[in-house]
Amino acid sequence: MMISKTIVYIIDAEKYFEGVINILSKDVVGNDIIYVTTNKPYGHLIRTLEKNGVKTDRIFFVDCISKYVGEVQDNKDNCLFVDSPHSLTDMVIAVGVRLKSVEHKVEKKILILDSLSTLLLYNDAKTVGQFSNFVINKMRQFNVDTIILALDTDMKTDIVRSIQSFADEIKKY
Repeated sequence: MMISKTIVYIIDAEKYFEGVINILSKDVVGNDIIYVTTNKPYGHLIRTLEKNGVKTDRIFFVDCISKYVGEVQDNKDNCLFVDSPHSLTDMVIAVGVRLKSVEHKVEKKILILDSLSTLLLYNDAKTVGQFSNFVINKMRQFNVDTIILALDTDMKTDIVRSIQSFADEIKKY
């Protein structure tokens, strides 16, 4: 049995999406991914990824922003829509639903949480810290690697320093 790991990617704010594309096209390619998006609606995200050559056939999305901003989405086989980035419990439930549906079908799974910085816009730091700790430990329990994305501009915040202490590795993009 493989041991899961947690990586925090600190990404330059001016090159944020370029960093996301690099992670998806180089660092995690070939794995089954659950991508939790709190800042880009599914439709925009999928078009941008495909335009940049990122294969999305092994990516399942948990979209926490489309409903919140009023972007109506049809049901998608590769996406669950959560009401808002405030709905941390619903995010965890959506991830759990996806994990159960692929539990024995794929060996390696990766959760990408995009992003810690956006969660801090919608929730207080203490809540985001507790949520992040819970998610990391839950994913370890299910042997799922966890990648947490954060902006470099948030490096000095207590919450990012706290999350880094839970991580196995810190990478900068």
